[in-house]
Amino acid sequence: MCRLSLPFAVVVWLVSVFSPVFAADFTKPGPFAIGLQKFTIPDTSGKHPMATMVWYPAAGPAPDPNGAILKVSIDAPAATTGPYPLVILIHGLDGNGSLYGALGRQLASYGFVVAAADYDTGLRGPLDEGVSREDQWAIWLLYDHPADVIRVIGYADLLTAPGGRLAGLIDTSRIGVWGHSSGGTTVFQAGGARVNFKELDAWCAVNKNEPSANDTCQFVGHEQSVATQYGVADPFAAPMPPIWDKRVAALVAGAPGGDLHALGETGIAEVNVPTLIMFATDDASVLPKHNALWAYDQISSQDKALAVFDSGGHMMFMNSKQANALTTAFLLDILKGRPAGGHALLPDAVSFPGLSYQTTVR
Repeated sequence: MCRLSLPFAVVVWLVSVFSPVFAADFTKPGPFAIGLQKFTIPDTSGKHPMATMVWYPAAGPAPDPNGAILKVSIDAPAATTGPYPLVILIHGLDGNGSLYGALGRQLASYGFVVAAADYDTGLRGPLDEGVSREDQWAIWLLYDHPADVIRVIGYADLLTAPGGRLAGLIDTSRIGVWGHSSGGTTVFQAGGARVNFKELDAWCAVNKNEPSANDTCQFVGHEQSVATQYGVADPFAAPMPPIWDKRVAALVAGAPGGDLHALGETGIAEVNVPTLIMFATDDASVLPKHNALWAYDQISSQDKALAVFDSGGHMMFMNSKQANALTTAFLLDILKGRPAGGHALLPDAVSFPGLSYQTTVR
């Protein structure tokens, strides 16, 4: 089993918080019944509506802790002890929000409202005039994705407003953003990271022969098209403007994608909100040293955690009880103010088979 080297103080801290007073098995569901509603988020052009699933705490009995799949009630009446913090899920390439239903249901059972949109809507539709397929791909990943996170947040504001379909249910003052693979890169942009084409091109000049570099270096030559979307004339004069809502207060990235270096060291260092990064050492799709480990070292967050699984591969974060448990504990701790009276971390996290864990969270 792979083990990370933990500073002595961190080891002591981990042991001390895993005491019976915080005992809770976050692989089990929480106390809330789970409702589900489906929405379509429009855009101003009318060309790219986003199908969106929203799981939420519902009225009714708590889920069966021994159930293989958590029961969901469509359009169920909401629980009345809200509002509940908003968490946004971002899928990876060629995915959709429904693939992450296990995590959506789990978080809703612990008192979160969880929105998972289909971010690739329109990607393979008619090309915008004068835009090549390659330009469209770069625009989609580096501009549309973070802009769509803002769309989801704005729609949540409408849903929870007086007269909205989920009026009073959603607390949008502190928001969590979770993403997988390429969605993991968007997570960092949702936390303030900025695309930096000057550093991207310099990195690609050095690493262009690395097998894993293509995910990032595919953007070389398409900088101007992306910059135009940002309203920037010269893509190399400065990092692109940030696309983020400052209410975002927690980030979770599962196996963040190979396009991370589009942010550059300067761009990703803009991230200073609490962040949990997870990956599996047998991931054959992305190279951790260029992605998850690099991001963990470069972000400016004072409160950050790194979870490394010995096995599970790139797709484990679609439906892993252990990864979902760590996510639940982390978001409870950051977004709900440590409701157990101390760090809401999984009491036996470090004893998961094949897991290594380190953190700076205090």
